[in-house]
This record gives sequence, C-alpha cells and structure tokens, in this order.
Amino acid sequence: MNKIHLSGFNCGNNKLVGASIHYLYTWIKKNGFRKTIDAGEKLSGITEHSIFTIESGAWRLLIGGHKVINIIGPGGIVVLDHQPPSYTGPSGRYEVLSRSTYYELPMENIHLAAADRNLLKGIFDFMTWNTSNLSSKWLNQCLGDSYAEVKSALEWMNELPNSIREKFTAISFVTDTTGVSRSHALSIMKALKQGGYIEMEGGHLIKITKTLPEGY
Repeated sequence: MNKIHLSGFNCGNNKLVGASIHYLYTWIKKNGFRKTIDAGEKLSGITEHSIFTIESGAWRLLIGGHKVINIIGPGGIVVLDHQPPSYTGPSGRYEVLSRSTYYELPMENIHLAAADRNLLKGIFDFMTWNTSNLSSKWLNQCLGDSYAEVKSALEWMNELPNSIREKFTAISFVTDTTGVSRSHALSIMKALKQGGYIEMEGGHLIKITKTLPEGY
C-alpha cells in the first residue's frame, strides 16, 4: 500500500495569505464535490490524488503516524496524494476532529486551470506558502531546544480559532506537536503562567498575554 502524503493550511486569515490563494479556495469549492464527514471517520470514495477545501469543522494532519504537523479549519486547503512504492520517508495521516463540510476536487480536474491566470497564480502561491509553512513547523519541532519547541507550539495554538483550540488542552497540544516530555512541558508552561505570559483555565490556553521570552 502506498504511503499517504498530506499537506495543507488555513487560508481563512487575510493577514496570512493573498487574494490568489483565496481565489484558489473559491475555485475548488465551485468545481468540487460537496461532502460531509463526522468526527473520527475516514474519507471514502476518493481518488488517489485530490485537493480539498474545508468549509466547516476541523482536521489535523500527522506525520510519521503521530506528530501533528498542521491543523486545518474553515477556509483551509488540504492536498492528499500517494507516494510511490519506492518512497521510504515517514507516512502521513489525517484525523477529522469534528463534523466537517468539505469540497473534493480530483487532481485530474486541475487541467481546467490552464486558461485561468489567477488560478495558476493561486496554485503556485499555495505551493510556495505551504512549503514554507510546513518547513517552519518541522524545523521548530526538530530544534532539540525544549523551550523553543514549547514556545512555538503555544504561539501556534494561540493563533487557532477558539472553535478548534477548545478541543485540546494546552499540554496535549504541546506534546502532540513537539518531542518534549509532558513533565518538562508542564514545568515550562507553569513558569510562563507564573510570569504572566499566558492565561490558562481548566488546562486550556485562553491567550498569550504578552510576547513570550526568547529563552527559558
């Protein structure tokens, strides 16, 4: 069985992406097949290579079977394809976190973009932005500096919509997205809370109240 390769990001925030990627999102939604999926379910009846837009709900993408590399919510784009049998790198998988409405477009239909300059720009901008985004997250997760990893995870969590953030305790999010042990992550978060850098309630991150320090 070929390994799955996943990539994707949220494009609902106008501050992060340009009009071209929003154009791509709208185009996929217009030309794709509208579907719904419940939390915990697996995609069915899809082609081997598809691109999706998420209208509602939330998915998370994992690399190597367990480490979270991204969380995709409303306004997001997800690409799914299958690596060739010769591929020996880590496989990816997805989890549907909540009931979602999405639009699926088989990659073979992307040829419709050939005469649309705005769409072609959206595709190239998506590829560039997505590669940069995933590379940055992967680098932060592999730094070997526990504080830097926890800091990055908390800043990432702080940017997520409340509807997604409330699904995770802060410690579960940090341990799922870093290689830091639970006990060490808790000690770092305790110090940040005592220093007035983060606001917590019932184990959930409410907000980062001031810029996190560069060192611990």
